[in-house]
Amino acid sequence: MGLPGPPGHDGLKDIRGPVGLPGPVGLKGEQGNIGPPGRRGTPGMPGMPGLFGLKGLKGYQGSSGLPGRRGLPGPPGVPGPPGQSLNITLVQLKKLMYMSDKPNYPLIQTLLDSLQQELQLMLDPPDGSKEHPATTCLELWLCHPEYSSGMYYIDPNQGSPADALLAYCSFSSSSKQTCLHPQNSQLPMKAWVEDSSEEGSFQWLSRQDQGFQFHYPGTNVVQMRFLRLHSITAVQRVTYSCHPGHRLGQMDREVKFLTDTRKQSYLGMLQDCMAGEEAAPSSRESVFEFEDLQLLPLRDVALMGGGNFTHQFAFTVGPVCFS
Repeated sequence: MGLPGPPGHDGLKDIRGPVGLPGPVGLKGEQGNIGPPGRRGTPGMPGMPGLFGLKGLKGYQGSSGLPGRRGLPGPPGVPGPPGQSLNITLVQLKKLMYMSDKPNYPLIQTLLDSLQQELQLMLDPPDGSKEHPATTCLELWLCHPEYSSGMYYIDPNQGSPADALLAYCSFSSSSKQTCLHPQNSQLPMKAWVEDSSEEGSFQWLSRQDQGFQFHYPGTNVVQMRFLRLHSITAVQRVTYSCHPGHRLGQMDREVKFLTDTRKQSYLGMLQDCMAGEEAAPSSRESVFEFEDLQLLPLRDVALMGGGNFTHQFAFTVGPVCFS
């Protein structure tokens, strides 16, 4: 055998062979850095509608809205029946005006004042506006029986209309009421009385955190005094509410309601709230009703402290209505 010859030239490229079998899985490499966020995708298809939720609790009554624009005057109504006669003769009137052959000047002055007021109502009847307020809602209805219930201006002392106050006039078939709403009618739902409160002492809610006394816009001592003189009765309601999920229990607790004199108060009993399933709306509310011409409206609420009384509750004070 001779010596190896020189290497030959590269041969021609042949046809690619078949793909071989996959090799075994290699070792996991090191985790790379987090890449930049990708582009936001297109919105997906809307989901299926959810199930109906449970019916919520009844909300508290909101404050009265602003009075709407006055509508056009309605057609004149049918003339009413004649009023009741005084059943007094001229001779009897003279006897009233003269006693011991001397004129009864106070009685004469009273009759003249009454006639002047009636003539004034006939010539320039009030319309419930700021410029022409009525003495009460009853007087406004007598002058305008076509009016519907709503917000009107009244001026019980009948002086300058500058101190007239806005009131809600309720014209129902049974009564004509003059109602005054408190500015903040609801003490919000919270744990008003702390666990560290003294046993046997009343806790006035106006002196607690975020507490306040009830204020009736536009009212003053003089206007309230004349409003009582023009009225026979006064009614006001207060609602005590437990936190949702609680109900009224069996334990009673004393409560005080401060009157308009700030020196007297009503004393009552209310049921403490306790945890439990709410069976009905009435099971978590307690309503107090007051009827007193001289002591209403209410100004504050106080609860007897002590014991386990850290649950959340609220008070809603309704309008005071004079009639």
